[in-house]
Amino acid sequence: MNGPSLALRQRSLGDPATEFPLFPPLTRGCPRTSTDEIAYPLEITYDYGRVDPRLFEQEPGTDLARWSPLLPPLEAPTLGEGGTPLVEFDGIYVKDESRNPTWSHKDRLNRVAVSAAVASGAPGVVVASSGNHGASVSCVDSMKRRVYVAYAIWHG
Repeated sequence: MNGPSLALRQRSLGDPATEFPLFPPLTRGCPRTSTDEIAYPLEITYDYGRVDPRLFEQEPGTDLARWSPLLPPLEAPTLGEGGTPLVEFDGIYVKDESRNPTWSHKDRLNRVAVSAAVASGAPGVVVASSGNHGASVSCVDSMKRRVYVAYAIWHG
């Protein structure tokens, strides 16, 4: 049921009729609809008609790959990110992110972002971080390329 990604292409949020191939990812905004004042982001379009309805009925899995049809292609290896449970605490359900590899919700983001870098043939990944994001991307990408993390340190 998980199967391959059903991602089709990138579409401008400035003009939904403006589309681009899935790769390379256009990370600086839409080259056609952006202006000097605004960089319109792009979204990924999917072949929703091919999504198996049972996808939404499945039991929680061990990582975010269970949603692979509705994610960009996952090229980076999994470390078990995203299989975090809801835990009841005094009648309130809390998402237990300590079950992620670096104990951070950033692990989901970085599996997808690093997958885009792998699929694009990028030689490395660069992030600016003051903590969790840098640790997470370093962990997720440690098996493939160079990782450069610029840590912001506040002296004030």
